[in-house]
Formats: sequence, structure tokens, C-alpha cells
Amino acid sequence: MAAPTPEEDANPGSTEKTGNTAEPFTELGQFEIDGRSVRLLERDYCVENEVVVLGRVDARGREPVAVGMLNPGRRSLVAEVEAALRRPVRPVRLNTWEIRRALDEGYGTGEAQLDRSTLLLGPVRGFSFERDEDVPRLLDEILGRAVELGASDVHVETYERDVDVRFRVDGVLRQVATPLSVANVQAAIARLKVLSGLDIAERRRAQDGRIQSVFRDAADPKGREVDFRLSVVPGPFGEDAVLRILDSSSPLPLEKLGLGEAALGQLERLIANPEGMILVTGPTGSGKTTTLYAAIDRVNSPTNKILTVEDPIEYHFEKTNQKQVSSTMGFADYARAFMRQNPDVILIGEIRDEDTASAAIRAAQTGHLVLSTLHTNDAVATLSRLRTLGIDAGLIAACLLGAVSQRLVRRLCPHCRVEAPPDGHEAGRLGLKPGDGPFFRAQPDPGCPVCAGIGYKGRQGIYELFVLDPEMADLVANGTPVHRVRAAAIEKGMQPLLENALDKARAGTTSLEEVLRTVPYRQLGE
Repeated sequence: MAAPTPEEDANPGSTEKTGNTAEPFTELGQFEIDGRSVRLLERDYCVENEVVVLGRVDARGREPVAVGMLNPGRRSLVAEVEAALRRPVRPVRLNTWEIRRALDEGYGTGEAQLDRSTLLLGPVRGFSFERDEDVPRLLDEILGRAVELGASDVHVETYERDVDVRFRVDGVLRQVATPLSVANVQAAIARLKVLSGLDIAERRRAQDGRIQSVFRDAADPKGREVDFRLSVVPGPFGEDAVLRILDSSSPLPLEKLGLGEAALGQLERLIANPEGMILVTGPTGSGKTTTLYAAIDRVNSPTNKILTVEDPIEYHFEKTNQKQVSSTMGFADYARAFMRQNPDVILIGEIRDEDTASAAIRAAQTGHLVLSTLHTNDAVATLSRLRTLGIDAGLIAACLLGAVSQRLVRRLCPHCRVEAPPDGHEAGRLGLKPGDGPFFRAQPDPGCPVCAGIGYKGRQGIYELFVLDPEMADLVANGTPVHRVRAAAIEKGMQPLLENALDKARAGTTSLEEVLRTVPYRQLGE
């Protein structure tokens, strides 16, 4: 929320411009200080603008709210507070000492206060929401529950008569019952905006921000950092919010990713190269960053200088120079600057455009190991994508070491799975022959302590690794069509994404249903 400018409030002592009548200077003791009501406005905002909510606010009512202000004549400030509270404001002139005292009393002191810029979250066994105006506590419980369940996203969706909250757990959305409603959802979104430094008065355009938190539970009493990327989009019935959860758990080692033995050995050899480019491809949410971080963890040592540019930084490595993209420095800008920093390894979070692709290829060509991601359907399609980004086929053949294509499939719960043959549709689409298997399906048990009746628990990767050996490099340099390069790579032993997924299904760790849901349709049968 932006603070009012002095130009907007040339006469802060006057109350004529606001249309509201400020009460004369008064003792704070004349007003009740209600903690829940005070917390309707974020403390940092209150301190910055010297305002505080006075009295007990009835969330169901629409009567004016008494708000203590140092300068009640600030029209923009009164308008902002009215927008945040969604009702008229009755300004009350207080001095700075009275405002700070009211805030201290309303928020309290120590870790329990809910206005913190870094949220403190913990496990939630059931929503204990007491009053409609207790929005800060409700949000803490919703976000804490999402982290506890291992969700990757929280979706808050506002409709005409109700509000849906859905968690994306293991890649699938699940609706969660919460006390969020049409009456309090905008107050909740306003709080999220304040926590992430957005403008709560702006409701006509999309905004993006970030919220920091610490999650503590019995397994990790000291707590771990969990950040939320916030996206707010306006709609016909209010605003919708999506929070991407960035959990700072330690990165997985390469051997734990789920690559087959042969592919793991090949990838380890690629990462050991002193120069060249390795790309990880797949759609959003397919685990590309996890794979990149596993590679960085493998090469991270005192003898290597590693520079990364990310959006966002999801995990902080010791003694690694990690940079966050900004409005003034993008991926390409950092990639060009990195080459003057004499690094050994460069990680570029994503190649999105021609400038970034050109900078990445130049770095790989001049003696650096470059790791990055790209959006393609499979590993070999990386070739055509780089060509559309303006990279010459000869440079691709010279610099690209290999490409990993990946997806994430849900793991079958070992307690709930049952052996089941493929049905006709599955056999046809996946090219299965009679007797192929065994295969398993989820048979959810509502009382299962492992998966809580879902039938799946956690996710694992399925992979396709394309390596440019000298023969493949010659094909690429000569402009051979991608489908022929792919056929040649399979002849030389590359395991397609579908085959890797079916291996995991035969091992009983995932289902054919998940394979069909996840593998690109071009790799499936008709």
C-alpha cells in the first residue's frame, strides 16, 4: 500500500477536504483497544502512516469505524483505510505516542504478534477460526495447513456467492473447507497484499509479490524458511489470489531424482564437463528447478565459482553467488555480466528469449558450464526450440552437451495400491501387450495413515536424457530434422519419456492413470 504524498495533503491539519469530521484531540483512554480490530490494518502500514483502528469492529456491520490518525486531513490516507476496511472511516486525531501505544496494546509483543513481515507458521489440525474479523489468524492457519500438507500452490478463488480455497498437492488440486467467505475474502487478500508490499487500494490490475515465513513443527522445531509468491488478479466478483509455495528444504542429490542407472551415469558425466550447456526441459511445475539444484549441489565446492540468476531463488546454497532477476536486470543482463566475473559454472533460471539464449550459448562457448531450463515437449525438441530462438545449428552442435526432459507423476501409496491389469483404453494408448506388467492402481482407504485416503503420497520424476555424442552432433550441425535425430538417439539407447514412466509403473511406484495424465500425447499411441 503506497503512503500518501505530501503534495496530496498540503494541509494535513484540516478536515474539510475529507468529507469526514475529525474529533478534537483526545485521550486514548476514551477508546477500547480490541486486538482483532487493530489487526485489520497491518502494523507496518499503521506505523508508517501513523494510524490505528479504535474500538471493537463488527465485521458484519457497515457503520463507520473510528480510526486514530496523526493527520486526519490526508484525503488519500482516509481513502486507503476505507478501501482496506471496506466501510466509512471516522477519523480521530491522536498524537504519535497514543498511536504507538494503541498499536502495542493491540498487537502485543514477541513472536505471537500477527503483523510480522516474516510469518511464523506451524501445523494445523483443524481451523479454529473464531470471528469473521480474525483474518490474520485465519490466513496463518490456511498457509500453515498448506505447508503441512506439502502443497505447491494455494488458490483463493472469489465467486458471486462463495469463495473456494484449493491446494495443489502432488500436482493435483484439492478443495479445502475454510471459513473464508464473500464477507471476508477481500480483507484476507488485502492482508496478503500488505505482507508482500503491494498496493491494497489497487483492485483493477494484476499484482505480484512475495511473502516470507518460517514453518516450525515437531520434526523441525527451529523452523525452516518457506516463501510464498503471490499473484493477485482482478475479477467480476472481487480479486483472486494464488500463492506458490517455495519450501527451502535441502535439494535432492542426483541419485535420488529417480533417473535410471544408465541415465544417471550419463548425466553425471555431462555435469563433470568444464564447459558446454546442459538444458532441463518440461512444462511449469515439472521439477526442472529440483534437477538444476541437484546438479549445482553436485558441483558446488570451494574450487568452483558458481553464479546463478533465478526468478525466484528457491534455495540458498552456501558460498554460491545467487542473483534474483529484477526490473532493471533480467536473465540476459546477468548472463552477460557473469562472463566478466570469471565463473566456472553459470546457472540461468530460464531461457525465455533470443537475448538470453544468445548470452547462454556465448558463455558455454567461452569456457563455462552453463545450466538452464527451456520449455519443450521432449528432450530432442530442445534443438528446434533453440533454432527458433536464433541459435545457429552449428553452435548448438558445438555447445549443447545434452538435454533432460522430465515430468512429475504421483507415487502410489504402498498401503493402498492394488494390482490391476490395464484396461483396453490404457493398453491401446500406451502400446501395451497382453501379459505386460504387473501394474497397480490406487484404491484409496479413508483410514490410511500414509495418504489420508488419497491413494497417492508424494511425487517422483520421469525422465528422458538426450546426449549429443559426436554422431548426434554431426546430425544437428547438418540440420537433420528433429524427428530423425530423435529416431537416431533412440537407436543409440536413449530411453523415451514414456518408457521410463512405464518402467516406474511396472515397479509399482505409479499407475498407468498417472502415466496417461502426464506423458505428452505425441509419445502416446492413437
